Amino acid sequence: MSITMKYTTAGTTVTALTAVAVALGAGSAHADAPAVDPGTVGVQIAPGIQFTGSTTDNSSMLTTPIGAVTMHDGQVSVQNATQQQVFGTPLHTVASDPAAPAPTPVAAPTAPAATGDVLGDVHTAWQQAGAYTGLAAGIGGMAGGFAGAAVGCPVGAVTLGSMVTVMSAAVLTVPGVIGGCMAGAAMGAAVGGMLGAGAVGIPVGVAVTVDKYNKMQAQRAATPAAPRS
Repeated sequence: MSITMKYTTAGTTVTALTAVAVALGAGSAHADAPAVDPGTVGVQIAPGIQFTGSTTDNSSMLTTPIGAVTMHDGQVSVQNATQQQVFGTPLHTVASDPAAPAPTPVAAPTAPAATGDVLGDVHTAWQQAGAYTGLAAGIGGMAGGFAGAAVGCPVGAVTLGSMVTVMSAAVLTVPGVIGGCMAGAAMGAAVGGMLGAGAVGIPVGVAVTVDKYNKMQAQRAATPAAPRS
């Protein structure tokens, strides 16, 4: 099962958790105001870490203080903090468009309409946010995998793949170090990928859900009540 499927089929449990997050103001994640492209959203995951995703071309970009990762149609581009290409080729996507506005804090959840179904509205908002949650989980998993592999390789090299006990210089051999590095990188990529998918996918999903929920409530408030007969 792909990372995207895991986060777009959250079901009742995720809906309930999201409802709690809506009630608490969506934590520290922020969804942006309407972007130039209607299918583009930006979410600040943490200070200096921003996700931008677009359903227009299903592209995503994760910007961090040490670099940026862009994904589109299975292609990956990694740049360092000075925008030098580290992996892949530059990708020009809607998500990486520099004209896209910076994210602004999402407004606090509005009071539900008197006749509204709060949990139902939250579930609907979560479903509408599903595409962005999937994009975020995918690029978060990719970035986490890169980071995990970078950390896992040297750790695996000095532990000969055990990832627990540092070996003495007497038992370290070139084939053992190479094998340990590969094993450590694989383990680090797997763990980092899972952590990255959750660390990016969940806050993005919650932030966009809150934004969609607020918009539904605003539309309810703006719609005149039907006159009673």
